[in-house]
Amino acid sequence: MTRLCLFGLLFACGLSACSPDVAPVGNAEYATKIVGDWQGTVGDTNETISFAADGRFVSQVRPRGFISNTLSQGVTGTIRGTWAIKGKSITLNISSAEDERVLNRATSSTIETFKPDELVVKSNTGDTSTFVRL
Repeated sequence: MTRLCLFGLLFACGLSACSPDVAPVGNAEYATKIVGDWQGTVGDTNETISFAADGRFVSQVRPRGFISNTLSQGVTGTIRGTWAIKGKSITLNISSAEDERVLNRATSSTIETFKPDELVVKSNTGDTSTFVRL
């Protein structure tokens, strides 16, 4: 009887430790499921980006480093523009940038993985960034 109880307890603990794998978002749903607030790290910059249903976005970028992270002395830049998704490609067209220097007015990335609360994109330079839903 003790063995049976011990086996049952171990089985229950094993089941509770398993987390179901979340199904990815289908390509046809990318444009609707991306709407909302996301946070990630791109290179040496922390970034939050809000995708609106009307095709606009606002991004807040903040450099990482000792001063920015510990003393809050870093300047947060704001980038605004529009976004569009075609297939697995997401394109951002920048209309304004405050406290941030942008080299290009448009950029595209490939959506590598899209789950309800996680978005992994690969830039056209080959860098991969992961964003989580806020």
